Amino acid sequence: MMKTILFDFGGTLDTDGIHWSEKYWDVYEMFNVPVTKQQYEEAYVFSENNMSAKVKIGDSFSATIKYQISMQIEYLVSKNYLQGPLNDNLCYKIHKRCIDDVLVNTDYVRKMLLNLRKNYLLGVVSNFYGNLDFVLSDLRLKNLFDVLIDSTLVGVKKPDPQIFQIALNRLGSNPSDTFVIGDSYDRDIQPAKKLGCKTIWLDRKSWTRPKDTSDADYKISSIKEVESILLNT
Repeated sequence: MMKTILFDFGGTLDTDGIHWSEKYWDVYEMFNVPVTKQQYEEAYVFSENNMSAKVKIGDSFSATIKYQISMQIEYLVSKNYLQGPLNDNLCYKIHKRCIDDVLVNTDYVRKMLLNLRKNYLLGVVSNFYGNLDFVLSDLRLKNLFDVLIDSTLVGVKKPDPQIFQIALNRLGSNPSDTFVIGDSYDRDIQPAKKLGCKTIWLDRKSWTRPKDTSDADYKISSIKEVESILLNT
């Protein structure tokens, strides 16, 4: 009988399957930011590569997103992809829209997790910046989980299956009794399957999409489909 569920966080619980690279771009387009997607993607990669040096352990979810947006805009201006000085109003608008969308999704997620806790041990396994605990507190999700694994704090990153094993060890659970749910096929689904877990792939709007997706036991297009799958297994 399945007794444990391990969730990815970024792109799964916060944005319902939209990778943050795509989430930011959607909002850029919404506000008609005059850059190409290729220029934006350069800025995204730059910001992502520098987040660990920027984020402090006690930083909230809102602060974390603000850092990344600010670095993206600064990069675009520095490369003359975006003309003029750093636009604080633009940063504010992008940040507010991202946060508002996440709060809508996490309101649903909170209710789902409350239901799942009745029958499952729950955990989060995330490639994060050392502040996952504070981010989940900020979103009022932390107390719904039995274990939180932040890659920066444990010194292991996905796609290393060991990061999932650390969570299972802390819960006293076996891979064969565990579902892993995430939006990244190569970082969530493949390593979890290699470990022996059942996998639920949130396949909506990824950074990359492989041709072979056979390691996904189930495929969903929204986190809202999770409960129906679990009820039928």
